[in-house]
Amino acid sequence: MKKVLSLSAFLLVLFHTLNAQSLESDNFNSYTIGNVGTDITANSPGQGGFYTDFANGSNSEAQIVNIDAAHDKSLQLTGSANAAGTKYMWKKGLGAAWAARTAGNDILKLEFNLYTGSATGGAGRATVLIYDGTTHKTLLGAGYDYATQRAVGIANYTNTTTGVTGNILFYLEPTTYTYPANTWITLKCTFNKTTGAVVWTGPAGMLYSPAANYIPAAAGVDPFELDFVSVVNAGNTVAHITSFDNYTLTATNNVVLGTKDTAVKENSISVYPNPATDFINIQSQSLITKIEIFDAAGIKINIIYDHGKINVKDLSPGAYMMNIETNGKRFSEKFIKK
Repeated sequence: MKKVLSLSAFLLVLFHTLNAQSLESDNFNSYTIGNVGTDITANSPGQGGFYTDFANGSNSEAQIVNIDAAHDKSLQLTGSANAAGTKYMWKKGLGAAWAARTAGNDILKLEFNLYTGSATGGAGRATVLIYDGTTHKTLLGAGYDYATQRAVGIANYTNTTTGVTGNILFYLEPTTYTYPANTWITLKCTFNKTTGAVVWTGPAGMLYSPAANYIPAAAGVDPFELDFVSVVNAGNTVAHITSFDNYTLTATNNVVLGTKDTAVKENSISVYPNPATDFINIQSQSLITKIEIFDAAGIKINIIYDHGKINVKDLSPGAYMMNIETNGKRFSEKFIKK
């Protein structure tokens, strides 16, 4: 039975691989430490073909840095210290890559790591956003809100209660899920071109969709550009420093996404909080039969799983991988020990 399950899992992974098309991705490891751009008016590309549009800014506000060994090199943005001067970075070519995708691959999937940075407070966000050709509609996006220290999503929806249509911000997790300074988090989201619907996966692994009074407003719209954005709001006084790493943008189809969503819904596995300080809670509708934790070097860590909790007090700060088995199915979840 185990051999059959293993073969099925392999075929499922192969199916995902064959049907998903990479549109844009980068881990920044091939870049040179230092400034990314050579021009803040977006006329000339810098490292990796990135354009920078930094009103009243400087080239030093977009840097390639080495935060820790686990992430190697990352992209770092320094935001404005006041309420003006939102900064944008992007590569060209997403529109063409999307147009050349395989017919039927109408699901856009974004995933990336975000480092919350050392500065807290202020008013603003660090985000990765996918725009349409007018660059006015945000088809999907996600990021980190500095004031609340929470994960957020942004997408083009209509609020039927107020009648307002636009790029609306959603908080992806309950108010108790906050991520302090100097913390890596992972954000994921999908945009369905056919329906315009967006689904997010927050850092703790929970799925989020807008409430029933929000209706997708970008059905049929094609993506054109992926931007790293440092947003400042009224009253901001903090020059936030945020980093991004390991971003991937792919085109896939309903069959692939549906298969994955079905597995998630059947098992409803939640791992939280992430990052964790003392304990990690694990909830699953299916019986958990085995849990293993490995450090960044691949070394297995001895742990005790007791009544839905794992004690991580004695773990060294850093990134870990957790493997969870439920009724013959295996899931992996990355978490951060603070």
